[in-house]
Amino acid sequence: MRAFLICLATLPACLVTRPVTIASAQEETAKPTSVTASLGYVSSAGNSEVQTLTGTDKIEHRSGKWLLAQEGEALWGTNAGVENAGRYLMGLRADREVRKRMAVYGLAAWRRDVFGGVSRQFDEGAGLVFHAIIPNPLQLDFETGVGLLQRRDTANEDESFSTGRLGAVYRYNFKEKTYFDARGVYLHNFENSDDYEWDTRVNIVAPLSGILATKFGYTYHFRNLPPAGIKQWDSTFSAGIQVNW
Repeated sequence: MRAFLICLATLPACLVTRPVTIASAQEETAKPTSVTASLGYVSSAGNSEVQTLTGTDKIEHRSGKWLLAQEGEALWGTNAGVENAGRYLMGLRADREVRKRMAVYGLAAWRRDVFGGVSRQFDEGAGLVFHAIIPNPLQLDFETGVGLLQRRDTANEDESFSTGRLGAVYRYNFKEKTYFDARGVYLHNFENSDDYEWDTRVNIVAPLSGILATKFGYTYHFRNLPPAGIKQWDSTFSAGIQVNW
């Protein structure tokens, strides 16, 4: 519980990430549905044989006071033909505005990271969102909630426990389709105070032409009690093309 309170006070501006708030979505576009996908690929041959593929997708649909979102992320890599990276995330989320600065949310997420010791992980949660800053060009949201988590590690050990959840979203729109955002989530195991994890994601997006944009991203995942022989953290820097509909 002490770690949970510390992170509440020092949460970095950062499992399903927060979608754009309902209020800002209404201001930015009149389209009820938006689709975003990005792809990055690196390949080398000769003295080194390395391949890395990254991809993300996000679908958002707005209907009245509801904002529905689906988001996915994948990282796959090989070195000399041997797989050395494989992280995957898929999530669904629904937000409903109850006041101008307040919303409720519910979410469900799936994660797989065999190199991080996770064969599969399911996370369900619900909570509140506070829109600290609503108007463009700046957006700042805070959220808190509770949930359940079910995890199977790569040694086929199962665990299930209740969680506390803290989140933050920061976004600055420099101009149309050019923005910086930082999003983070902290999960705390209420049944073991030493077991907690957090995700931080930072993106910079700038348009090229039409529906195309360049995207630079950085992700950092930390887990305080990973399985034996597994590092506590993973980070990824990516650069690629983003497509917006």
